Amino acid sequence: MQSLNHEIFMALNADESSPVFLLATARLLAELPIALAVLMALCILVRRKSEKAVALRLVLTVTLAMAAAYVIRTLHYTPRPFVIDLGRTFIEHAPTASFPSFHGTFMFSLAAALLFCPKERISGTAILLLGLATAWARIYLGVHYPLDMLGALITAFAAAVAVHCCFRLRRQWA
Repeated sequence: MQSLNHEIFMALNADESSPVFLLATARLLAELPIALAVLMALCILVRRKSEKAVALRLVLTVTLAMAAAYVIRTLHYTPRPFVIDLGRTFIEHAPTASFPSFHGTFMFSLAAALLFCPKERISGTAILLLGLATAWARIYLGVHYPLDMLGALITAFAAAVAVHCCFRLRRQWA
């Protein structure tokens, strides 16, 4: 599995012949969508201030997903591509564990929480697309593997499912 992960990474990773415009776009997409996703989530919370369940779902999902990602990273160190001299790196990054991606986990957990709210599925889909753009950019720029992003996606959606189940149980007991 690791060799396939490395092969896909090498196919997606930029190199010295990559267009400057594409590198600049990837640098923007590696960070900017996070701010946009947070802004979108805050707008949703302000717009739906009477619906505390949406806010609670967002906070619980993001917290659970990020905590799970932290525990996974603590228990299982996966070196970033540049640590093992694989591919090219086009942004500075500390040699911390790469699996699962914190950037991806954060973005995907915001999206997943909103996708479980029927009135917020469009916003959830938009944030999911921003997360996928960030995932591509961070692979392209050489700081993550594809499996880091897949792990982030799975971690985020598992947290969203857990929170969703808790909400359903709470409604049944109320």
